[in-house]
Amino acid sequence: MKHTHILKNAPEEGKVYRVEYKGSELYDAKVLQHEGGCWAKIKIENVLPSENENMYKEGQEFDLKLGYYKLYELQENTAGNPQDESAG
Repeated sequence: MKHTHILKNAPEEGKVYRVEYKGSELYDAKVLQHEGGCWAKIKIENVLPSENENMYKEGQEFDLKLGYYKLYELQENTAGNPQDESAG
């Protein structure tokens, strides 16, 4: 059953975020769909060097469980220096 509670600092569709898991930056991804619940459909735009980089590919799309990750919104022309606006 789908639920649609509102997350604090929920990601916005169309924006690009740096995705971090347990303190490790994984990739930059664009939010394709988010309807207010715990999940967002994302598309990887840039895979970052990490021990997990072989698990991801640019262009890959999947549903992300937001509660397990921190998302930092990237501003245009500031790749590599994300703002501290975490979601999740």
